[in-house]
This record gives sequence, structure tokens and C-alpha cells, in this order.
Amino acid sequence: MSKRLKNELTQLFQMVCNGLNIIKEPIQQEDRIAYLTSMQDAVICIGTKMEKVVPRCEAFVGQLSMLAENFYQLSQGVELDFKIWQNTRELCTKIEKEMKQVLPDKYEILFLPYKISMWDSLESVYAAAIQNEECEVRVMPVPYYHVNEDRTELEMTYEGEKFAKHVSITDYQKYAIEDNLPDVIFIHNPYDDTNRVTSLSERYFSRELKKYTDHLVYIPYKVCSGDVKDIYCMTPGVNNAWRVYVQSERVRKTYMKYQNPDKIIVTGSPKIDAVIAGEKRTSGIPVVWEKALHGRKVFLLNTHLNSLINEGERAIEEIAHLMKIFSQRCGAAILWRPHPLSIETIKSMNPGILEDYQKLIFEFQKLENGVYDDTNDPHLALAIADGYIGDWSSLVTMFGITGKPIYIWNMSLPESEQKRLDIESEEGVRQLKKAVEQQRLHTIYMEKDVELETFVEAIMKEIDPLKTHRKEEFQNIIFDAEGKAGELIWKNVWQDLQ
Repeated sequence: MSKRLKNELTQLFQMVCNGLNIIKEPIQQEDRIAYLTSMQDAVICIGTKMEKVVPRCEAFVGQLSMLAENFYQLSQGVELDFKIWQNTRELCTKIEKEMKQVLPDKYEILFLPYKISMWDSLESVYAAAIQNEECEVRVMPVPYYHVNEDRTELEMTYEGEKFAKHVSITDYQKYAIEDNLPDVIFIHNPYDDTNRVTSLSERYFSRELKKYTDHLVYIPYKVCSGDVKDIYCMTPGVNNAWRVYVQSERVRKTYMKYQNPDKIIVTGSPKIDAVIAGEKRTSGIPVVWEKALHGRKVFLLNTHLNSLINEGERAIEEIAHLMKIFSQRCGAAILWRPHPLSIETIKSMNPGILEDYQKLIFEFQKLENGVYDDTNDPHLALAIADGYIGDWSSLVTMFGITGKPIYIWNMSLPESEQKRLDIESEEGVRQLKKAVEQQRLHTIYMEKDVELETFVEAIMKEIDPLKTHRKEEFQNIIFDAEGKAGELIWKNVWQDLQ
């Protein structure tokens, strides 16, 4: 039970007690009956709500039922029965006193993740919140649906069983948000009914959640490599949120074009907390990965949704070409981590390539130096990879924070626009550094300047001419919370609750 619900029930019962004093006064019989009827309804309401959210409260609810019966008896006589009134007054005093012990005296904090692969956007906030003994913290993963373009629901997916064992899970089928009225709700899905690939049930849309909490908090599930697109600043979740916690002042300024500046707070991103924690991880890689990765330079391949939607067959051909590059280099390994919604997106928005894409995955898994990573946690891949190849996505910033080399792979780039610079020669490096001055990020490799094979060969030889200042550049595009963004977010929320 939340503090908000406790206060509402306490105030409602106080009104009942005040009503008892009013009916003692010389008033019209019909007015007295009206008061008593309202008071009876109020205590029944309190009992009903408590039965839903307070465990083992049967005895207390029984006293409320007795009180309701007394109100009924008081409404039956032409004159007020002062003996019954006195008994009722004593019962009210007793209930009011016991109510303070029966109702939990903690804040109710609810986290509503839906995909385990996006839990890292909330996890460090959760870790900070559970340290507060004044709070009852719940993690309630909610199911989501894969949808068609016309938003016809196809199938439901629930990932609650995929969370780590140390995270106590609340069953969404046994917890009613409308009954518990959480003091704070944290979300990372801002789309409501505007997502064309997946959707939550309407009861978990932000427009519904804000009816049942005064503190709806949205934390973006992605990090930007610079600024954020305006469209992400106008999603329903952002509009309905009490607070939005963002990665940098630059991103905040874009949000402020569409939102009240007071609700947009810069704290850094919990996803970066997870990257920093992953860098400190001491456990080894999975045994099934060992044979493919051991003793090799590991390249993380990240394929995003846009290429699958817009490039289709071209994207499949490009990935097949990359597989050929790595099949010819025994000293390198490729760790392919596709976007977790790749299959769902293809089914919904480009179904014509589904069969070819699934064949591609099958062929990739035959590579002796390839690992197909469809696990829920991206941070092991980020930690063990020596270089990044892929699209622009949250992983670019998360990888850049580590200082390791990044290659942005443009599958739609015509060969005629590629410069093919030799980054192992002085002249090639000079031209490369001149070229990157025109980019928003000066420490990443772009396909327009450097061929993929050239990048792979250079990193295998530990040649990385853009390495200087890479960490510093990425730290400049995201607030440096020193791995404690989650703590900063929780501290800010907690200060407002008190």
C-alpha cells in the first residue's frame, strides 16, 4: 500500500468520525439519514480497499463492518439513540487508533519493465531504491504484444522469468495498480499506442498510469550519441510523465522545446552505470563462446532495425559479405548481437525478407569464429569486444564510453562514395583526421572513409589512429555520473516524496 492510499483512507475515516459529531446535533431526520448513509458507504469502501491491498486484515475489516452496522441502526430511529451513538464513538476511536498500526507505513515504489534487454535503463535506480527501508519496492514486468502495422495484436510475450534471481518479481496478474496507487511508477516504454512493432496492454499506457500515481517517472531506454531526435521528446510517456531523467544538458535542451523545463532532469543514464559495472565484471565468458572467441580479436556486430526495414535484402547481402570477411581471418572473431526486436520488426514491417534472414542466422551460427548473441544482457558483449561494427544506436555511446574503436557501417552507401583510406599509412591517417573534423563525433570510423576490411585488419594489429580523446569525447555527450546515475535519479525522486 502506498503512502498516498494510506492518506486517502485515513482522511476518509476522519471524515466519518467528523460526521458522527454532526449527526449528534439537532438536525432534520432526513439529513441525519443522509449523513449516516454516506458514512456507512465510506467505511464499506475503506474495508473493500483494504481487503485488496493489506494482507491479514480480516479482523480489522470486521470492526469496520460492525461500524457500518451501527450507522444503519442509528438511521432507523426517529430520535438519535445516544447509547448506540456512544458505542459507535468508542468504536470509531478504537478503529482510528488501530488503523495507524494496520496500514503499512511505507512508500510504494513500482518499476514496470517489459523487455529484460531494456532493464538496464532502470536497474541501477532499482538498486538504489531497495536500500531505502522506508519503501516497499516492486518490480512488475508486464507482458507485451507483437503487432501488425494496423496494430492487430498477434501474440503475447512475458519475460518476468528472465530477470535475475535477486530481483523479486511481483506477478502482474495479482497486483492491481488502480487499487494500490503507487507513490512512484518508473517506466521505460513511452509509446502507448504509437509503436508499430510492440505494444503493452492499454492498462499500462502512460495515460492510464498517471491516473493512479502522482509521480510517473520516464527514463529513456536508449542513449544518444549526441542529440536526441525531436520526435522522442513528444511521445505520450514523456508528455504524461511527472519527471523525465536524461543523459545530458544537450539532450535536455531539445526536450525543453516541447516540455516544461522543470520536469526534465539531467542525471546521466543508468545504462552507462551498467556499462561501467560490466567493465568491472570478473566472471568469464560463457563456455559455449570460448571456442569461437578465445585468442582472437573480438568485434561486436550490432544490427539495428532501420536497416532491416529500409534496406531489406541489401542488409542481408551486406551481413553475408561481412561473414565472408571474418571467415577468412582466423585471428578475428565476430560477435553478432542483433536488435532484440529484429524478428518481430521483420514480421511486422518487412515480412518478405523473413525467410532469408532466418537462413542468414543459420549460416552465421556455422562460423567457427562467430557467436550469435541473443542473450538478454548486452553488457558482457560490450565488455569483451575489442571493436564495434554496426549502425548508430544506443550501443555506440555505450561502447564509446569504454574508449574502444567504433566503425559505423552504412549498408546503403554506394561504392563510388567510399574513399578507401589506408589508416596504417601517415598520409592515410592525415586524410582520415581531416575527414572526421566534419563529423559530429571525431573519434569514430565511418564507412565512407575506411573500408570494413581495412578497419578489421588495423584493429587486429592494434592500430587505432583515432583512439586519442575517444573516452573524453563520449563523456562530453553524456553527463558523467561516475557510474551512479541511478543513485542520482533515486535521490531526486526521494527528495520530492518527503
